[in-house]
Amino acid sequence: MIEKLSYSLAVKIHDANPDKKESVDVLSYSLSITLNYLLVLSFSLLIGYLTNEFVDTIISMVSFIALRIFSKGYHAKSLTTCFILTTAIISLIPHVPMQDYTSVTNILNVFMVLFFAPNGSFEGEVIPQKRVYLLKGISLIIVLSNFIISSHIVALSFFAQSLLLLPKRR
Repeated sequence: MIEKLSYSLAVKIHDANPDKKESVDVLSYSLSITLNYLLVLSFSLLIGYLTNEFVDTIISMVSFIALRIFSKGYHAKSLTTCFILTTAIISLIPHVPMQDYTSVTNILNVFMVLFFAPNGSFEGEVIPQKRVYLLKGISLIIVLSNFIISSHIVALSFFAQSLLLLPKRR
């Protein structure tokens, strides 16, 4: 869905541009990534608003994305699947009553990030060892920050992202 929409928009942009500097494929790719981000943002916030969990949805989204940037992890095979999964994860987290398990979840998050972050293998990315330490360190600092914040929303967001770090089965 997202890929098809991006491609049709890219063709229209390419045809309307007399200079034609970028190829349709390059335009389509960049549009698809942008559309995916905008759709996840829009639908997550809409669901949060409609379920009276708007602020917690924002907290869920920001914490999930902050850890995701540095820890990497699993990528869905299509952007449509990515949109559905990411929106579901971000939108469900504020509705899960886990206040009593924040500390336990934080500890699990630390261990998963310590052992599995960053995991670029899902993208076929080879991360230089020097950068691995940097990304792991930043990821750990992000996860450890919730021992101070002590938010069950943040803990669950980090937990969801940490699960996406687990190595793929062969």
